[in-house]
Amino acid sequence: MTWLHRVARCHAHLCAIVRLYGDPSKAGGQSNAGETYQARAARGDRTLLYDALTVTIDELIEVRDEIGATMDAAEPTTAAPGTQDKVEEMCRRAERGESLFVDGDTQGREVGDGSLA
Repeated sequence: MTWLHRVARCHAHLCAIVRLYGDPSKAGGQSNAGETYQARAARGDRTLLYDALTVTIDELIEVRDEIGATMDAAEPTTAAPGTQDKVEEMCRRAERGESLFVDGDTQGREVGDGSLA
């Protein structure tokens, strides 16, 4: 399942739950406790919305973390900061939708290498 599909599914689920509060007759499915979503929405049971939000937030955080992991999976570069090579690599990363700075990139000069820092 793609990330966009998962996000769309979360959105649809939340929309369906929210609609229940306006018109409980549109409900489908059963709650874990055996009472229908329709009955819970009709009596204004806030746990129905709370549970939907909790499940959705958890799913969206997982999707966000997966996307972030792929963005951070860019190949590190040994190009020194501030050089044309580093700028070009950062441009390529931006075009690919990757993080600009990744673990393993050359960070700069080391103490004792003759630099003033």
